[in-house]
Amino acid sequence: MDSNKWKGLMCNPRRIRVTATRQLNEAWQQEVSRSVGLQERVIGEARVRQALDTSLGGPALMALEAVLSAKESGWQETEEGYRYNVEGGYVIYLPDDRALEIVAVLEDEVQAEGEASEVLEGQVAEEITAEGEGRYYDDGYAGRTREVGEREAQTAAQTKAEQHAQMRLAQIQQEAEQAASVGIEANARRQAEARLQQAVQQRQTELAENAQQHLETVGLRCRQAFHQVLAQAYRDAILAYAKRNGASHVHCQEEGDVVEIEFSLTR
Repeated sequence: MDSNKWKGLMCNPRRIRVTATRQLNEAWQQEVSRSVGLQERVIGEARVRQALDTSLGGPALMALEAVLSAKESGWQETEEGYRYNVEGGYVIYLPDDRALEIVAVLEDEVQAEGEASEVLEGQVAEEITAEGEGRYYDDGYAGRTREVGEREAQTAAQTKAEQHAQMRLAQIQQEAEQAASVGIEANARRQAEARLQQAVQQRQTELAENAQQHLETVGLRCRQAFHQVLAQAYRDAILAYAKRNGASHVHCQEEGDVVEIEFSLTR
């Protein structure tokens, strides 16, 4: 035989394929757990209403609302009246009631967690097949006889069959977990919501009690803010009165919290 042909035979090994079967017949069991964390902002309030002096006349009231509605006043118009925020709370001027409502506010964040678990189990009975490949030379070159190639193919096929069996088992367990996880998570969420509601109620009560203790301090800030706009309203009302009545020598001076207005009226 030509030497080149001989070399060609040695360099081109034959392939052999073997199919292995693995009986997957196993019972499985796993625990699936889910946890849900929830949080909510909690507000505790304490409030007091203070009636204003009933002697506050129409012109002063009109001037007061004009001052409150001005953009630079810092007060915000709401459905109830005019609101001004201070450290620790806010105050609302109620035009219809001629009253101030002072509110002390404390806030906190409450968290709660719920957990639920379920043990899943099942039985798998399937036949798994896989193919393995081996190589050999017709003349047994380098010890690679047909028998060696067959053993190599058989080992590869069995290894793949075992791998496929484990993958199939894992897939079945994963599918079961996905199917059950919705209900398990829902149970965990219900538990978290119940715990959160209880925690919110408890913390809200505590914050309301603490806010009551801060109400006097907040009230001082609120009254100071209101008295500032009330003073401006009185100033504007008096100056408007002087103008309507043809006053002369009108003089208005403001220094700190003191407003001095002088004018002359001729009868």
